[in-house]
Amino acid sequence: MRGPPPKIVRRLAIAPLVLLFCLAVLAFSPLLLTGALVFDLVRRGGWGGTRFAAFALGFVVTEAGMIVALFLLWLASGFGLLLQARGLRSAHYALMRGWLRCLSWAAIRLLGLRIEIVDRAAPRPGPILVFGRHAGPGNSLMMTSTLMLAYRRRPRVVMIADLQWDPVVDVMCHRLPSLFIERSQRFVEAIGDLARGMDDDEALVLYPEGHDFTEKLRLRAIAHLRKEGHLAAAEAAEEMERVLPPRHKGPLAAILAAPEADVVMFAHTTLEELGTLRHLYRRLPLTRPVKACYWRIPAAEVPHEQEPLIAWLFDWWKTIDDWIEEHALET
Repeated sequence: MRGPPPKIVRRLAIAPLVLLFCLAVLAFSPLLLTGALVFDLVRRGGWGGTRFAAFALGFVVTEAGMIVALFLLWLASGFGLLLQARGLRSAHYALMRGWLRCLSWAAIRLLGLRIEIVDRAAPRPGPILVFGRHAGPGNSLMMTSTLMLAYRRRPRVVMIADLQWDPVVDVMCHRLPSLFIERSQRFVEAIGDLARGMDDDEALVLYPEGHDFTEKLRLRAIAHLRKEGHLAAAEAAEEMERVLPPRHKGPLAAILAAPEADVVMFAHTTLEELGTLRHLYRRLPLTRPVKACYWRIPAAEVPHEQEPLIAWLFDWWKTIDDWIEEHALET
């Protein structure tokens, strides 16, 4: 996918076009649902098409509603002049929670999604840095939903710039503390800036792997480590079959910028198995739960120097890999 166009194009062209597309889809929703229902009846293969179409329409409704709501908040802010005011920032977080609740409800009711958090940790105050594996559709939404809805955290998320093609993600995350990065961009300093000055109810979210897991990317990453002479890291990566080797520069920048923050490691199963939208459709309704686990490491136990941090990250990623292997067999 090509990188997103400039901000003015996204605001004046992309967002209105997406809104018009959503309204057009809603206008034809009776036909779309009827077509999906007939398709499922002819195929006699379950109700996957109807479920998928209904979820897509639910997504379209929330997308259109969010675009309108974000525009109204922009008007209420004095055409953007007061967007950073405390009350308006709180309104954006409340809107984001409502959006996540709607998407979660639709995924549970229509797709059959179930998320089981293993050994759920009791919430404690204090800023946290969340480092998670990156695999499968919905990974970031699941992480953000858990932080905002279950733990009442306000996330600061590091994400790829391509997500700015979605007007809701684009507008919301440019108004709240977040960071979009290009694949080739030097972003270490920006991650440090984003992590600095967090309040007790905030969390920075970062995916050290940099990409969704695939076996092809795993083998490529191992070959790159060997080519660069990082033989010990390559050997450690070869022992991990379900994760990509973690990159250390982003986590180190966040840790140095927020030395008082605990680190939370995040793992999950199943999402990477869903693959493309076609694979998701064929699996509906989802019968296997997504299992997730969070480990909270006190700030005093987190390395603050490069070499110890690299070893520490690889040790944790091996723990995550072992946990996924164990719990994937249970789902």
